[in-house]
Amino acid sequence: MTSYKIDGNRQVIFSEDMKLIELIDADYHLLSVLLRLEIELPFGDISVKQMCLRYDMSPTLFLMICRIYSSTDYEPDYRSLTMDDALCLMKYLRASHRYYLNTLLPRISAGVDGVLQLCEERQRNVLGKFCRDYVDEVRAHLDYEEREMFPYIESLSSGKAECMMDEFMDNHTDICEKIDDMKSIIIKYLPESCSIAQRCDLLFDIFALREDLVRHTLLEMKILAPLIKQEERRTK
Repeated sequence: MTSYKIDGNRQVIFSEDMKLIELIDADYHLLSVLLRLEIELPFGDISVKQMCLRYDMSPTLFLMICRIYSSTDYEPDYRSLTMDDALCLMKYLRASHRYYLNTLLPRISAGVDGVLQLCEERQRNVLGKFCRDYVDEVRAHLDYEEREMFPYIESLSSGKAECMMDEFMDNHTDICEKIDDMKSIIIKYLPESCSIAQRCDLLFDIFALREDLVRHTLLEMKILAPLIKQEERRTK
């Protein structure tokens, strides 16, 4: 039996003292958070705080990440975090990049190829190109962060402040809009000859990618960017 607490809106109250198994029982989607943080199972009956001590991570940051993934209206308060937390969050975001590039995007590309096998040539060409262009756009977005933004944050942690975070955020493209278009095409316009099972499998992956990208963006916009701008002001 679970013993975690529920608030007045029937939302689970995440805390440092709750057991990690209770956290996962409350929202199994958080398994993906543990995966990206390289937290290994089995973890027995340890608490969130004990797990964070074991993996040298701030419980405050860990719970912020979990709340962003579990709640659509959660507003994190970055002011209690430090530059060490920013570096830890960046490690998490890099792990998310690998998950997108090595798992979700290849699975979506394969799913698109599968549903298009029974479509007419024109439909194959249109959706096939749309999917390839979107994958290229996501790769370019992630590559920009890996080449430009993340190395800057690492240099900032060494005391080299150039106050560039606003510029990075201005160049931070929205990669969710086109995935909504692809989702609509698959739901509304692909002919009945396309396998319904393959189409649903593909849509599950597309919805999963979209939801994860939304949270990925929130982590960057609501925690990482303001935390780095705070550090820029402090260092300058």
